[in-house]
Amino acid sequence: MKLTRLLFTTTTALGLSMSAVLADDNNAYLDQAQSGGTGSNEALITQSGSGNDAGSETSELTQTASSNSNNDLDILQSGDDNEIGLNGFSQLSQYASSPDGNTATITQSSNNNIVGKVTQKNRFGGAVGATANSLIIVQETGDDNVITEVSQDKHKGGSGNMADITMSGASNTISSVVQAVTGGEAGNTMDVTISGDDNGRGTLSGLAAASGAMTSALKQGFEDTNNGNADKGDNSLTLIVSGNTNQFGVTQQGTRNSVGTLTIAGDSNEVGVSQSGDSNMLTLASIAIGSDGNVIGVTQTGMSNMASASVDGDNNEFGIMQNGDTNGASVDILGNDNGLSSGGLFGDAIIADATNGLIAQWGSDNTASLTVNGDDNAFSYMQGSDTSVGNSNSITGTVNGSGNAVAVAQLGSNNLAGFSQSGTGNNAGIVQ
Repeated sequence: MKLTRLLFTTTTALGLSMSAVLADDNNAYLDQAQSGGTGSNEALITQSGSGNDAGSETSELTQTASSNSNNDLDILQSGDDNEIGLNGFSQLSQYASSPDGNTATITQSSNNNIVGKVTQKNRFGGAVGATANSLIIVQETGDDNVITEVSQDKHKGGSGNMADITMSGASNTISSVVQAVTGGEAGNTMDVTISGDDNGRGTLSGLAAASGAMTSALKQGFEDTNNGNADKGDNSLTLIVSGNTNQFGVTQQGTRNSVGTLTIAGDSNEVGVSQSGDSNMLTLASIAIGSDGNVIGVTQTGMSNMASASVDGDNNEFGIMQNGDTNGASVDILGNDNGLSSGGLFGDAIIADATNGLIAQWGSDNTASLTVNGDDNAFSYMQGSDTSVGNSNSITGTVNGSGNAVAVAQLGSNNLAGFSQSGTGNNAGIVQ
């Protein structure tokens, strides 16, 4: 039996540090250092079962606080073969102007869980009363769950980052959760709940990959490696994944972007979301437990764009692309094999530069809505183009039936188009 080994290195103002050894082959490593000020580090590591590690693979598990800052660490592992850190887990909170720098609570139950490299910073200052990062990761009652490379960073701002991740089930994976705040913007908030098997272990494809999102990466803001004061942050994300073998990726860059509640239910669905700019909003729901094999990509570039999508059916593929300001788009699909996965545009619906399955808007103040009820329908919207913006255009369309195709292009400004298709084999092309 190899007893838990716990190492503390401190200079001034060290808080609570505890460890418990209740089984065999446990290993825990911790290096705490607090210098100056009134701050203190706190640590509690409890491991029960066999083969548990806290900071193995050449050991690193470190908390550093300087000048009136606090780090806090709670790790509880119960079960078999759990690992946390893997030469990672570091909290800094250095030179902050107020206490309560970083806080982390990680709980793993059951067997074969891995968290991986978790890094929380805070770094060089902030407003008086500012708090920094907080992280809660819970993996329970499941096997072979993996969370890797979680990083939260904060430089200035009135509040910090918060990430709450819960995984239940077997063989789940989530990678590269990144949150960053720099400048005067408030912090990011992220809630992730994953239930089922093998989610996030594959790669995004099709329009989901074309969105610009990275597979299994949930990124809000970007770490400011130069310690500048760019205004980033104040993003909000809630991701709920139920089912098996679903792929996802969300990238938010800028300020005040929101992905509301993004829900993926069913198996083998793909969702990629990329937001670049300010005050963009997305509401996406893939509903019904029997919805499988859907591929959805959303790209918003600019300011104050809104997009919503609802899918109930199998093997649908479509994308929403908004490049400009104050655009709104909504897609509702009930059925199977619609969009890019259909037979494609045909007849009068073949319009130059129209991309099947893509709702695209270049410019400002454009609105587009599409409701599809049926199977194997093809569609494409264009308002403006990548070479010429269009403003204040509106498209409203409804498709009821199967095997239909429609494409609408409004390349100028102040255009209005509406259509309705019922039955089978209809095609329409509108160019203004």
